[in-house]
Amino acid sequence: MKLTVITPSRKHEHEISSIISMFNAGLQTLHVRKNKLSTYELEEYLKEIPEKFHNRIVIHSHHKLALKYNLKGFHFTSTHLKKRLKLWWNTKMIYLRKPYLTKSISYKRMHEIQFEEKVTTDYCFLGTMFNNISGELYSGFYKETILNATQKQNKKIIARGGINTKSVELAYQLGFYGVSLYGNLWKSTHPFDKYKEFINYCKEKNIPLD
Repeated sequence: MKLTVITPSRKHEHEISSIISMFNAGLQTLHVRKNKLSTYELEEYLKEIPEKFHNRIVIHSHHKLALKYNLKGFHFTSTHLKKRLKLWWNTKMIYLRKPYLTKSISYKRMHEIQFEEKVTTDYCFLGTMFNNISGELYSGFYKETILNATQKQNKKIIARGGINTKSVELAYQLGFYGVSLYGNLWKSTHPFDKYKEFINYCKEKNIPLD
């Protein structure tokens, strides 16, 4: 499964140092979710991360920064999708210059997966998927419908929400393309330790991550 880390919307005390440690430990995809930052503030945030790791970063806002920096891609939020003309123009301009950038989108409910996408994407997030205490599926998500989506839908689905050592085995069994770490990391005072704990658990359980 693909492993993605999503940043907190508000800056964590040890955020940058933890991110750099995760990259050094092999993390391939970081989603920078900082929608309240201005373009200047987001650019300053990116500058705090060594340039050699920029090609592993996906941004959720100020997409034009992907033209200035060697980023991995960008994510479409609900705000982007409401501004269809601007979305179409900006996306076209960016992809004319950097057609290799990845694009992603998020869904909250299972039935949304079946909708025709407003934009073409490489993968999508779905959730909040799991209860972070019990590791069980939240109400509205069922194993049968998830398996049908992961096996028959032509979409690469990443489970979002409640991903930790209690839920990752079920996510793997359900055939998700990937999982994303968020609250399990940033609610901790030592995010990188939680990251290592998760990685080590997956290794013990023979759950492949890349």
